[in-house]
Amino acid sequence: MILLLACFALTPLSALALESDRDQSALIEADEVELDFGSGKRIYRGNVSVRQGTIRILADEIELFYRGEQLDHAVAKGNPAVFRQRPEGKDHDIIGTGQTIELDEVHNIVTFITDAQLRQGRDSIEGQRIVYDMARDRMKVRGGVTAPTRTTRAGEDAPTVIAQGDSGRPRLVIQPDAKNTSNTATTPPITTVKVETVNTSDMRYIGNKGATVFAQRSVTAPQLGTLAANTPVRVLRSGDGWAQISAPRGIKVWIYGKFVSSSAGVGVVTGSRVRLRSAPSTGTGSTVTGEANQGQKVWVIAVRGDWKQIEPPANFRAWIPSARIHKPGKTEQWQDDWRKLARPGTTD
Repeated sequence: MILLLACFALTPLSALALESDRDQSALIEADEVELDFGSGKRIYRGNVSVRQGTIRILADEIELFYRGEQLDHAVAKGNPAVFRQRPEGKDHDIIGTGQTIELDEVHNIVTFITDAQLRQGRDSIEGQRIVYDMARDRMKVRGGVTAPTRTTRAGEDAPTVIAQGDSGRPRLVIQPDAKNTSNTATTPPITTVKVETVNTSDMRYIGNKGATVFAQRSVTAPQLGTLAANTPVRVLRSGDGWAQISAPRGIKVWIYGKFVSSSAGVGVVTGSRVRLRSAPSTGTGSTVTGEANQGQKVWVIAVRGDWKQIEPPANFRAWIPSARIHKPGKTEQWQDDWRKLARPGTTD
């Protein structure tokens, strides 16, 4: 059961929001909530989602600590927990992730701990601990012994996570803008995507009501299409009422057009680790949903300006509510249905 708290009168997280966010109520969704009025602690567990104005927080668990009627601080935990917010006067959202996120409401500081990453537009920084002072617009980053601090400015064909070097020293990598990058390499030979052998325990079908596909395990995340009833899917992992799946058809994402060889039907990815997005832009509201590798085949659905909408390779991962799937009756039938739905020319 989803626990829904609307019009939250205590205005949590207000200091971290845009000026226009301050007067807005917070909406918290969770599978379970524990309130301790004596200590002022409130714990939300299970697929937790917090929304207030431009703020979005996704986590497995969030603890809120109050001093009287005033929120003092909050701790979000997840794998990873995600914090997103539009800073005052900025054109792009700040998106931060970490195994733990601590929000100091009093001093307007957000701390990302363990496998921490902070992104704004095409700029990103990584470390084991990132302390972001939003009031002063300052940042302190600490790397670990085996995980150095990294600062990156990436193009659309740059990897989402830069491979770690041998040195523990911080390093800066500058990538050109996608539109200014000339692709001097010749178009690679067409290769096919081999469908992995699927364990019987991973086989599922979409139920009679169909299922909306989300970029993350939250109904507030960007939607990536709808899977029709009886579509075969592969479950990669599940928990807290959500299933991460791959499907032969029905998921829709956007890719920068120059990195796909065709404008309709089967196309070949011509760039290395090209980012897939929820919308045809790199601006606010466009979320990076995954990557496509050089030589992979995709199905081009539509073209909009410099962007192409595609059905990604069958190994692309997305999320649906677990209640929308059921087990197949026969393994052979599931395999046959998967092959029938796979786009012609995109698989062996």
